[in-house]
Amino acid sequence: MSNPDEELDLFSFAEAQEAEKTAEEPAAAPAVPAAGAEETPPAADPESGLTFPARVPPPKALTRSDFQQLCVGFLASLAPHAVATSVPVRRFKYKVNAAGFWRGENARSKDVVKTAVVVLFDQVDNCFCECVDQQALLGEIHSLRGEKERLEAEIRENEPELASTDDLFSELRSWDYASSRNPAYRKLRARLEKLQHTLHQGSRLERIRRAGAADLCYLAVPTGLIAPDEIEAGWGIVYLNADRSFTLVREAELQTGVEPCNRQFLAQNIAVAATTAVLFMAGVDRRGKSVRFRRFPRKRQVQ
Repeated sequence: MSNPDEELDLFSFAEAQEAEKTAEEPAAAPAVPAAGAEETPPAADPESGLTFPARVPPPKALTRSDFQQLCVGFLASLAPHAVATSVPVRRFKYKVNAAGFWRGENARSKDVVKTAVVVLFDQVDNCFCECVDQQALLGEIHSLRGEKERLEAEIRENEPELASTDDLFSELRSWDYASSRNPAYRKLRARLEKLQHTLHQGSRLERIRRAGAADLCYLAVPTGLIAPDEIEAGWGIVYLNADRSFTLVREAELQTGVEPCNRQFLAQNIAVAATTAVLFMAGVDRRGKSVRFRRFPRKRQVQ
């Protein structure tokens, strides 16, 4: 085994190269404001009377890492007992961005009673099957929105028993439209479900759901990327906002046919993925039974 003190320190080497390159570069000329542009006055300290340069606001566009962080944060808000990232729902295929599971209420229980996954898509094409005419199907779905809203208004007026009694304010009350007896609405709903199924059949979302390992499936997207009626029923929808917050737009429905053995399998995958993350953060590289130590990963300061 080689001596760690004699190994090349790539981090120090890179820092030295960067410092040497910076020293050779000429000093940049001060920026000259454009003609007619208003200069931002420097911030002042009211106690000392000194002035400081104004702070540059953070960029509005979120990165992929920011979206990933929000996915984990949303899943953590559901209070599962364990969470991990980059978890396959099968042995190796169909990795989700975040997954978690809940144990039984009994502390000695070894049963996994519920599982959840969060899938992140930042492009609209990734949400649907590539083998269908996405624009035509989406256009037909959009054309039915007005009729759907009109029929739902009739249901709220004629079938008040479908309203949830758990909501305190009537304007925020949820409605069980699926149980409506309105024949026109039931026909419209069946048409929408058929369009959504055609749009998603064979897609990655459909394969993750059909794996039968997650009781709750959530799709996380940048705010406004997709509309709730464009995603097949059963999936929860989470909007990831530019201010580093998330909004649950549609709650996920409990998936049917999830076997206990599949929950246990997903829990094992979560444990394996979490172990990989722990070893990385601890600066440990493992190859079989061989272990090698390296520098800890650098932590970036979030502004």
